[in-house]
Amino acid sequence: MEITVQYTGQLAGITGETDELIDLPEGTTLPALIGQLCEKYGEKYADLLVNSDGNLRPSTLVILDGEQADSDPSNIILDDVKTVMLMTPIAGG
Repeated sequence: MEITVQYTGQLAGITGETDELIDLPEGTTLPALIGQLCEKYGEKYADLLVNSDGNLRPSTLVILDGEQADSDPSNIILDDVKTVMLMTPIAGG
């Protein structure tokens, strides 16, 4: 199955992309996708999304097909999802 992953802010800066198409096997979970992306883009990318025990940071927003994912997206299977948007907090002043 193919999923479009969309990036904003710092994540787009790290990846050099605002979106990319990723081919995943059926039954892939959201944490598995994020783990794959963290391996691909490295420590700086991973530090923005996950904490030291590998779980999504509470401040990470995950949007699935235009709707915000549950507060605990660890059990989400992506079989029916077409678009995943990952957003990290933006600081400013």
